[in-house]
Amino acid sequence: MSYNYSENILVQNSAGNLLHDELGWDVIYAYNTEKLDEDGTLGRKSYHEILLKRYFCKALQELNPWMDKHQVSEAVKCMESRFSTSTLMQINEEKYYLIRDGIPVTVKRPDGHTDTRRAMVIDFQHPEKNAFLAVKEMKICGDLYRRRTDIVGFVNGIPLMFVELKKTNVDVQFAYDDNYTDYLDTIPHLFYYNAFLILSNGVEAKVGTLGSKYAFFHEWKRLAESDQGSVALETILRGICRKENFLDLLENFILFDHSGGHVAKILARNHQYLGVNEAVRAYADRKLNNGKLGVFWHTQGSGKSYSMVFLAQKIRRKFEGSPTIVVLTDRDELNRQISDTFENCGLLGKAKASQFMAANGEDLIQKLKGNPSFIFTLIQKFNRSDVTPILPDHDILIMSDEAHRSQYGIFANNMMTLLPTASRIGFTGTPLLTSDNITARTFGGYVSVYDFRRAVEDGATVPLYYENRGEKIADLHNPEITEQILNAIEQADLDPAQQDKVEHEFAKEVHLLTAEPRLRSIAKDFVQHYSDLWTSGKAMFVCLNKVTCVRMYNYVQEYWKAAIEDLEKEIKHQSQQEAKESLRKLEWMKKTEMAVVISQEQNEVQTFKKWNLDIAYHRRKMEKRELDKEFKDPENPLRVVFVCAMWLTGFDVKCLSCLYLDKPLKAHTLMQTIARANRVAEGKSNGLIIDYIGIVKALRKALAEYTANVGETGGTDPTIDKEKLIAKILETIDRAKAFLAEKGFVLQTLIDARDFQKIECLQDAADAVSGSLADRKTFTTCASELERLVKYADRDDLTEAERKEYEAIAAIHGQLQKKRSHADTTDLMVQVNGIVSSYVKIADSSMVREEPKRWDISTIDFGLLQKEFARVKNRHLMLKDMDDLIQKKLASMMLNNPKRIDYYEQQFTAF
Repeated sequence: MSYNYSENILVQNSAGNLLHDELGWDVIYAYNTEKLDEDGTLGRKSYHEILLKRYFCKALQELNPWMDKHQVSEAVKCMESRFSTSTLMQINEEKYYLIRDGIPVTVKRPDGHTDTRRAMVIDFQHPEKNAFLAVKEMKICGDLYRRRTDIVGFVNGIPLMFVELKKTNVDVQFAYDDNYTDYLDTIPHLFYYNAFLILSNGVEAKVGTLGSKYAFFHEWKRLAESDQGSVALETILRGICRKENFLDLLENFILFDHSGGHVAKILARNHQYLGVNEAVRAYADRKLNNGKLGVFWHTQGSGKSYSMVFLAQKIRRKFEGSPTIVVLTDRDELNRQISDTFENCGLLGKAKASQFMAANGEDLIQKLKGNPSFIFTLIQKFNRSDVTPILPDHDILIMSDEAHRSQYGIFANNMMTLLPTASRIGFTGTPLLTSDNITARTFGGYVSVYDFRRAVEDGATVPLYYENRGEKIADLHNPEITEQILNAIEQADLDPAQQDKVEHEFAKEVHLLTAEPRLRSIAKDFVQHYSDLWTSGKAMFVCLNKVTCVRMYNYVQEYWKAAIEDLEKEIKHQSQQEAKESLRKLEWMKKTEMAVVISQEQNEVQTFKKWNLDIAYHRRKMEKRELDKEFKDPENPLRVVFVCAMWLTGFDVKCLSCLYLDKPLKAHTLMQTIARANRVAEGKSNGLIIDYIGIVKALRKALAEYTANVGETGGTDPTIDKEKLIAKILETIDRAKAFLAEKGFVLQTLIDARDFQKIECLQDAADAVSGSLADRKTFTTCASELERLVKYADRDDLTEAERKEYEAIAAIHGQLQKKRSHADTTDLMVQVNGIVSSYVKIADSSMVREEPKRWDISTIDFGLLQKEFARVKNRHLMLKDMDDLIQKKLASMMLNNPKRIDYYEQQFTAF
């Protein structure tokens, strides 16, 4: 190859020229030209030195004019000293905080006593006041070996950047495998102060940190979120080595995460750096935006929790005053997880996260009246509406995790009443769907967007492949099933609440989805499918409900044991080579452990006993062991978990590769669930979604339903005509009041009642509308519509009296929902399950004979999906009148005989 196309000329010189000509770095070529002396090329006395003291001491004196030569020597000694027992990572972490926060030096007071004062080594506020130097071909000696580096970047004499280059026709990974890892062994002291590791062949480039495996080095493709992206070396240099960016990344976008008993050095990814800085700009303009910083949508698996930490860290370092940052979630598990992340990354100092967690509503108010650096709380703890607003002298920033889910409504209203001057930003891992305009109204429009496709393209997440293996339930042509189910229902002599619950269950077709033949067929297929993928990683099986989790666990155990026996027989007839591989698989199958992970509920022992199931065995395992840590550990034999709600959101398992779905999901829950399998892990090329329930339509709809303002920051208001909205709310309140009065209950009685009398009135109101199933439905429909409308209204849109009427109606509705959820229909559903199971037959499936088709979710054409669903919506409008007629007819039939529903006529064809 011509010398002009060599690594030195084509790649190294190009990088050096860009650093010098465009980015303003000084660049020196040192090989065979460096003179060793205090007044030499770099001021080094030997090739062992990697801290350039001439530059370092000059910076100390210029940035800290109060220092004398003794204090400068003390600072240099502190910077160079280390414990002989410290690991490289421990040294690097210690030096990082000295570089960022300053070096403690001794200062004598006039009275003869001494103090400690921090000497700054970098001026983060004024990048131009620092010396940026790139040295090409620098010779460095270790204890035994001598090496020559491609480029080392210094700021004020501190070696903060290491760049290893290869020829354009050599894969970038060779820079990691052949050079960087060798330097770690031979000249480890080069990395004592290192912040950025850059590997490139000119065409491609990656950046990482000390301790990162190559799989976790990432690209830096964009200088702005709107850029298409380029993986070339020039992009990464412009993105990281621009002086302002370099110091910003060094000061605000590096973390040392101490989770799990080991230390990981975290550098913000490209999308995190750009997104967080957009949020920081929004925070700077918070008073212009009425405190709405926007919605921060970065797709699941792309490091949203770290982005929250980076944002908090930069705001607390770069803005005057001492803001209180309230981190808001809606679940205990998420609250613990995010607070642990803040603690493990050092943002809480040496304090434990528990010190910053609100114990209850009253404790939350007391904490907010102070000025703690952080508060971690559930939205539900904003449970008082009769409180005096808190108007502090300092800023309060509310960072709401999973903002789409429940960060509005009565608790959010209470929060806004209590903290009217607080700024707020919503974090979400899923896009705002068309029904989420209320989220945009609460937080503002998008402040940063990082979607599925871009995350996969950038390697922030792995591709997700979808595979449909759903069993088809054969048509039930035997009318006897209808009669048997009806007889069972009539013999059960259900009250209205139980009738409501049974109808609800049948509407969801639970009796079909949990039929034993279907569950057994799926369990058998799961065993075959997952055992064939035995080298791929861990698996999560999502079941319809808690009982089904345990049933599916039992069926899988049965077929797993049979599969082991079959494999043992096969091995006896295999060749030596085949047997060797099969024996490895056999050992894996025998060691594989499975677990059920479900939340506790009252009377669960009796409920499961009615299904002839033992929940105590599984509950002991959940309570006595740390199943979450075991499942996250790729080496732990706990490889399969059966869940129905727990662990579907906010639970990151990098080694999870296969997600089996047998539960109808939609919108955000669906998007969050499938993202369980998209985390990047060493040796993991993709995640696989296996669909047994038929989610593809819901998935396509969820992916298509973006709000129209993606990428915008202003947001749109879905309730432009407030007068019509309020009129509709008041009309619905009147309708509910009139219906209650018709049933003998006056709503004002509940509003005026106090203490125990209020509880009694609430029960009376619920009973008044529970005389029949039709009554319950009428009131529930009215109350549900009212709750939906009020979500779009600001608190001040209703008078105090009107809001009290709404709250009373909502409370009655909640009581009805509670009645339905607590209505015990277990005995009946066990009986119905037995009836349906005896008739259900699984149609011959083609999945055994044909290779199932898979498609990559990240390659979806979202524009086409939006157009498709727009057409569907228009068609629905045309069909609405027809649907209304049908619903009226059904309602009439139900009123005549609410129990006699022909369950056989439900649409089994969907299965």
